[in-house]
Amino acid sequence: MTYSVSFSEITSDDGVQFIDVRSPIEFVKGHIPGAVNIPLFADEERAEIGTIYKQVGKTQALQLGEKIARPKVDAILAQIKSFHPAKLVIYCWRGGKRSTEVCRLVNESGTAARRIQGGYKEYRREIRSFIERPLKLLMVGGKTGSGKTDLLLALKERKVQIIDLEGLAHHKGSVFGHINEKEQPSTEQFENVFCEELRLINPEELLLLENESYVIGSVHLPPPLLQQMRAAPLLIIDIPLQARIDRLVREYTSTDRQQLIEACQRIAQKLTQPKLQEVTTFIENDDFASACKILLGYYDYYYNRGLDKRKNQEISYLTLNGFDLDADVVTVIQMLRGLRGDLAK
Repeated sequence: MTYSVSFSEITSDDGVQFIDVRSPIEFVKGHIPGAVNIPLFADEERAEIGTIYKQVGKTQALQLGEKIARPKVDAILAQIKSFHPAKLVIYCWRGGKRSTEVCRLVNESGTAARRIQGGYKEYRREIRSFIERPLKLLMVGGKTGSGKTDLLLALKERKVQIIDLEGLAHHKGSVFGHINEKEQPSTEQFENVFCEELRLINPEELLLLENESYVIGSVHLPPPLLQQMRAAPLLIIDIPLQARIDRLVREYTSTDRQQLIEACQRIAQKLTQPKLQEVTTFIENDDFASACKILLGYYDYYYNRGLDKRKNQEISYLTLNGFDLDADVVTVIQMLRGLRGDLAK
């Protein structure tokens, strides 16, 4: 009896619980969002089996694998069965030996489970293909402190299609971007989570993304997506300087002072040593507004330089209040209504 199923057959299936039986290091690198890692082998065990496979042979590697796995079977089955009555879908790297055997044992124990044909490797192939599909993008840009993310999230509440790239990357995109954020995912896992968001998007409707460089912290954007982002129209929101300063002060005022100073030191060469010392002194004295004003001068200079290079991109500007998010949302929605009318012509 076969229990295999292609990933495309189950993506819209409610109540599915993915079980990843790969080693922990494989899981951390990338996995299907929502999956639970119940590894058949520890990292060291997998490495040992791989060495035997290369240096001795396949038969001996399989024998070692069975010897290592046998004492774990009851505990693994108990873990997997604890997720019942969810629809269990098991996978490994290529949909081979590990997932086949675990799936067989689960079913023989009386609990229904399926395995993914081609495993995680096939899932990744589908991910890359899905990310390449054409999108109707509008990029939203603006200088540091403009509140682009807050604006996008507020627009989402008004049923505007957005994907929060920085939220998925757990990074705000600057040298301060890691502060108050969770650990960043791998680039591979970012793509997996991004694709889950993308599946909810209507490709015929406008999708708003924040204008990003090719890298957000340590996460690299998928080249096919970045190519579409660079070709899409760019809307730059213009926010009063004081509103930007106020926002940054609110965001970072509770942050450890030394952490802020260390972030500033990463741009010391471009900021210049005298200005770095000024900023450091302001932070140490809790004068965040003065520190932000100097830092924004640095960021604005390089933002404008980068904008000058976008000669082939359609760029428009929209002035917003900056102090009233609700009012700004209304202004953007009015602009989008006009834009949709132009697109329909």
